[in-house]
Amino acid sequence: MRIRSRWLTWAAAGLAVGLSKLLFATCRKVYIGVNDTIKLNHVPGPEEHERYVLCVWHDALLVPTFAAPRGLRQQTCCLVSQHQDGSYLANAMALLGYCTVRGSSRRGGAQAVRQLLDDTAGKHIVFTPDGPGGPRRKLKAGAVYVASQLGRRIVPGAYSATRAWRPKGSWTDMLIPAPFSKVYVALGEPIAIPADLPRDQLDLYIDLVQQAMDRLNDEIERIASGESPVILETSIRSAA
Repeated sequence: MRIRSRWLTWAAAGLAVGLSKLLFATCRKVYIGVNDTIKLNHVPGPEEHERYVLCVWHDALLVPTFAAPRGLRQQTCCLVSQHQDGSYLANAMALLGYCTVRGSSRRGGAQAVRQLLDDTAGKHIVFTPDGPGGPRRKLKAGAVYVASQLGRRIVPGAYSATRAWRPKGSWTDMLIPAPFSKVYVALGEPIAIPADLPRDQLDLYIDLVQQAMDRLNDEIERIASGESPVILETSIRSAA
Protein backbone atom coordinates (compact mmCIF):
# COMPACT_ATOMS: atom_id res chain seq x y z
CA MET A 1 0.00 0.00 0.00
CA ARG A 2 1.33 3.42 -0.95
CA ILE A 3 1.08 6.31 1.50
CA ARG A 4 0.17 9.40 -0.52
CA SER A 5 -0.18 11.85 2.37
CA ARG A 6 2.94 13.97 2.84
CA TRP A 7 2.37 14.05 6.60
CA LEU A 8 1.95 10.29 6.86
CA THR A 9 5.12 9.82 4.84
CA TRP A 10 7.00 12.03 7.32
CA ALA A 11 5.40 10.14 10.25
CA ALA A 12 6.46 6.78 8.77
CA ALA A 13 9.98 8.09 8.23
CA GLY A 14 10.14 9.42 11.79
CA LEU A 15 9.00 6.09 13.23
CA ALA A 16 11.55 4.19 11.15
CA VAL A 17 14.34 6.56 12.22
CA GLY A 18 13.43 6.27 15.88
CA LEU A 19 13.31 2.47 15.84
CA SER A 20 16.56 2.23 13.88
CA LYS A 21 18.34 4.57 16.30
CA LEU A 22 17.25 2.35 19.19
CA LEU A 23 18.50 -0.73 17.34
CA PHE A 24 21.90 0.74 16.49
CA ALA A 25 22.33 2.06 20.04
CA THR A 26 22.49 -1.56 21.19
CA CYS A 27 25.16 -2.51 18.65
CA ARG A 28 28.92 -2.34 19.08
CA LYS A 29 30.25 -0.54 16.01
CA VAL A 30 33.75 -1.27 14.72
CA TYR A 31 35.02 1.37 12.28
CA ILE A 32 37.68 0.16 9.84
CA GLY A 33 39.71 2.22 7.37
CA VAL A 34 43.06 2.74 5.74
CA ASN A 35 43.82 5.58 8.18
CA ASP A 36 42.06 7.70 10.80
CA THR A 37 40.60 10.13 8.25
CA ILE A 38 39.19 7.39 5.97
CA LYS A 39 36.72 6.02 8.49
CA LEU A 40 33.00 6.56 8.79
CA ASN A 41 33.31 7.93 12.32
CA HIS A 42 35.68 10.70 11.22
CA VAL A 43 34.16 14.18 11.07
CA PRO A 44 36.24 16.44 8.78
CA GLY A 45 37.48 19.62 10.39
CA PRO A 46 37.62 23.05 8.71
CA GLU A 47 41.21 22.42 7.62
CA GLU A 48 40.23 19.26 5.70
CA HIS A 49 39.01 20.22 2.24
CA GLU A 50 38.91 16.94 0.32
CA ARG A 51 35.49 15.37 -0.14
CA TYR A 52 34.76 11.93 -1.55
CA VAL A 53 32.18 9.93 -3.47
CA LEU A 54 31.23 7.00 -1.22
CA CYS A 55 29.81 3.85 -2.84
CA VAL A 56 27.40 1.73 -0.76
CA TRP A 57 25.59 -1.33 -2.05
CA HIS A 58 21.83 -0.94 -1.80
CA ASP A 59 21.38 -3.91 0.54
CA ALA A 60 23.83 -2.45 3.10
CA LEU A 61 22.59 1.16 3.10
CA LEU A 62 20.99 0.98 6.55
CA VAL A 63 24.33 0.49 8.32
CA PRO A 64 26.29 3.56 7.15
CA THR A 65 23.15 5.70 7.34
CA PHE A 66 22.97 5.21 11.11
CA ALA A 67 26.62 4.44 11.89
CA ALA A 68 27.87 7.84 10.68
CA PRO A 69 28.06 10.49 13.46
CA ARG A 70 25.82 13.52 13.08
CA GLY A 71 28.71 15.85 12.31
CA LEU A 72 29.57 13.74 9.27
CA ARG A 73 25.93 13.38 8.22
CA GLN A 74 25.63 17.17 8.09
CA GLN A 75 28.52 17.21 5.59
CA THR A 76 27.06 14.51 3.34
CA CYS A 77 24.63 14.49 0.41
CA CYS A 78 22.82 11.33 -0.69
CA LEU A 79 21.34 10.47 -4.08
CA VAL A 80 17.83 9.10 -3.51
CA SER A 81 15.40 7.79 -6.13
CA GLN A 82 12.13 9.57 -6.93
CA HIS A 83 9.75 6.65 -6.37
CA GLN A 84 7.62 6.33 -3.22
CA ASP A 85 10.17 4.28 -1.27
CA GLY A 86 12.65 7.03 -2.09
CA SER A 87 10.32 9.56 -0.44
CA TYR A 88 10.45 7.62 2.84
CA LEU A 89 14.22 7.43 2.57
CA ALA A 90 14.63 11.13 1.69
CA ASN A 91 12.51 12.13 4.70
CA ALA A 92 14.46 9.79 6.97
CA MET A 93 17.73 11.22 5.68
CA ALA A 94 16.52 14.77 6.35
CA LEU A 95 15.60 13.84 9.93
CA LEU A 96 19.12 12.47 10.41
CA GLY A 97 20.79 15.62 9.06
CA TYR A 98 21.72 14.52 5.53
CA CYS A 99 20.89 16.54 2.45
CA THR A 100 19.43 14.66 -0.51
CA VAL A 101 19.21 14.91 -4.28
CA ARG A 102 16.30 13.05 -5.88
CA GLY A 103 16.84 11.04 -9.04
CA SER A 104 18.11 7.73 -10.46
CA SER A 105 19.02 6.03 -13.72
CA ARG A 106 15.31 5.38 -14.26
CA ARG A 107 13.80 8.74 -13.40
CA GLY A 108 15.16 12.25 -13.02
CA GLY A 109 18.74 11.09 -13.52
CA ALA A 110 20.03 13.94 -15.70
CA GLN A 111 18.61 16.63 -13.41
CA ALA A 112 19.98 14.84 -10.33
CA VAL A 113 23.46 14.64 -11.83
CA ARG A 114 23.41 18.35 -12.65
CA GLN A 115 22.41 19.14 -9.06
CA LEU A 116 25.15 16.90 -7.69
CA LEU A 117 27.68 18.70 -9.87
CA ASP A 118 26.39 22.17 -8.94
CA ASP A 119 25.26 21.99 -5.31
CA THR A 120 27.51 19.63 -3.35
CA ALA A 121 30.60 21.75 -2.67
CA GLY A 122 31.95 20.93 0.78
CA LYS A 123 29.91 17.72 1.06
CA HIS A 124 30.65 14.07 0.60
CA ILE A 125 28.35 12.34 -1.91
CA VAL A 126 26.86 8.89 -1.25
CA PHE A 127 25.82 6.64 -4.14
CA THR A 128 24.06 3.28 -4.11
CA PRO A 129 25.53 2.33 -7.48
CA ASP A 130 23.40 -0.80 -7.96
CA GLY A 131 20.07 1.00 -7.28
CA PRO A 132 17.25 1.56 -7.64
CA GLY A 133 16.44 -1.76 -9.32
CA GLY A 134 19.61 -3.81 -9.57
CA PRO A 135 21.21 -6.03 -10.64
CA ARG A 136 22.35 -6.64 -7.07
CA ARG A 137 25.89 -5.38 -6.37
CA LYS A 138 26.54 -4.52 -10.01
CA LEU A 139 28.12 -1.07 -10.33
CA LYS A 140 26.53 1.41 -12.72
CA ALA A 141 28.27 4.41 -14.26
CA GLY A 142 26.82 7.28 -12.18
CA ALA A 143 29.30 7.33 -9.29
CA VAL A 144 32.33 7.15 -11.60
CA TYR A 145 30.95 9.84 -13.90
CA VAL A 146 30.21 12.27 -11.05
CA ALA A 147 33.59 11.63 -9.41
CA SER A 148 35.32 12.36 -12.72
CA GLN A 149 33.38 15.55 -13.31
CA LEU A 150 34.03 16.83 -9.78
CA GLY A 151 37.64 15.69 -9.54
CA ARG A 152 36.92 13.55 -6.49
CA ARG A 153 38.20 10.17 -5.38
CA ILE A 154 35.80 7.26 -4.88
CA VAL A 155 35.80 5.44 -1.54
CA PRO A 156 34.43 1.87 -1.53
CA GLY A 157 32.38 0.89 1.50
CA ALA A 158 31.52 -2.47 3.04
CA TYR A 159 29.34 -3.36 6.02
CA SER A 160 28.49 -6.51 7.91
CA ALA A 161 27.41 -7.76 11.34
CA THR A 162 28.05 -10.79 13.49
CA ARG A 163 24.30 -11.41 13.61
CA ALA A 164 21.76 -9.92 11.23
CA TRP A 165 18.45 -10.31 9.45
CA ARG A 166 18.20 -10.19 5.65
CA PRO A 167 14.54 -9.79 4.65
CA LYS A 168 14.03 -10.49 0.93
CA GLY A 169 13.03 -7.74 -1.47
CA SER A 170 12.12 -7.74 -5.14
CA TRP A 171 15.76 -7.80 -6.32
CA THR A 172 17.92 -7.62 -3.20
CA ASP A 173 17.90 -8.24 0.53
CA MET A 174 18.51 -5.68 3.25
CA LEU A 175 21.15 -6.09 5.96
CA ILE A 176 19.57 -5.33 9.37
CA PRO A 177 21.91 -5.94 12.33
CA ALA A 178 20.41 -7.91 15.19
CA PRO A 179 20.23 -6.17 18.58
CA PHE A 180 23.48 -6.29 20.58
CA SER A 181 25.48 -7.57 17.59
CA LYS A 182 28.89 -6.28 16.51
CA VAL A 183 28.64 -4.17 13.35
CA TYR A 184 31.63 -3.72 11.04
CA VAL A 185 31.80 -0.42 9.14
CA ALA A 186 34.66 -0.43 6.60
CA LEU A 187 35.99 2.07 4.08
CA GLY A 188 38.63 1.11 1.54
CA GLU A 189 41.48 2.89 -0.18
CA PRO A 190 40.25 5.94 -2.15
CA ILE A 191 40.34 5.44 -5.92
CA ALA A 192 41.45 8.35 -8.10
CA ILE A 193 39.27 8.95 -11.16
CA PRO A 194 40.75 11.08 -13.98
CA ALA A 195 39.03 14.40 -14.55
CA ASP A 196 36.68 14.60 -17.54
CA LEU A 197 37.04 10.87 -18.15
CA PRO A 198 36.42 10.01 -21.85
CA ARG A 199 33.43 7.74 -22.47
CA ASP A 200 35.64 5.03 -23.97
CA GLN A 201 37.54 4.78 -20.65
CA LEU A 202 34.49 4.82 -18.38
CA ASP A 203 34.08 1.03 -18.32
CA LEU A 204 37.71 0.60 -17.25
CA TYR A 205 37.14 2.61 -14.06
CA ILE A 206 33.72 1.07 -13.44
CA ASP A 207 35.44 -2.33 -13.41
CA LEU A 208 38.18 -0.96 -11.12
CA VAL A 209 35.67 0.31 -8.54
CA GLN A 210 33.58 -2.87 -8.88
CA GLN A 211 36.62 -5.02 -8.06
CA ALA A 212 37.51 -2.83 -5.07
CA MET A 213 33.95 -3.07 -3.74
CA ASP A 214 33.90 -6.85 -4.21
CA ARG A 215 37.25 -7.35 -2.46
CA LEU A 216 36.31 -5.16 0.51
CA ASN A 217 32.90 -6.78 0.91
CA ASP A 218 34.39 -10.28 0.78
CA GLU A 219 36.94 -9.29 3.42
CA ILE A 220 34.41 -7.69 5.76
CA GLU A 221 32.12 -10.72 5.52
CA ARG A 222 35.03 -12.96 6.53
CA ILE A 223 35.89 -10.63 9.41
CA ALA A 224 32.29 -10.64 10.68
CA SER A 225 32.16 -14.44 10.52
CA GLY A 226 35.46 -14.76 12.40
CA GLU A 227 37.31 -16.30 9.44
CA SER A 228 39.75 -13.41 8.95
CA PRO A 229 41.44 -10.94 11.33
CA VAL A 230 40.97 -7.19 10.95
CA ILE A 231 44.00 -5.98 8.95
CA LEU A 232 43.11 -2.31 8.47
CA GLU A 233 43.11 0.38 11.15
CA THR A 234 40.12 0.10 13.46
CA SER A 235 38.37 2.15 16.08
CA ILE A 236 35.34 1.39 18.21
CA ARG A 237 33.05 4.26 19.08
CA SER A 238 29.34 4.93 19.15
CA ALA A 239 27.98 7.35 16.54
CA ALA A 240 26.64 10.57 18.07
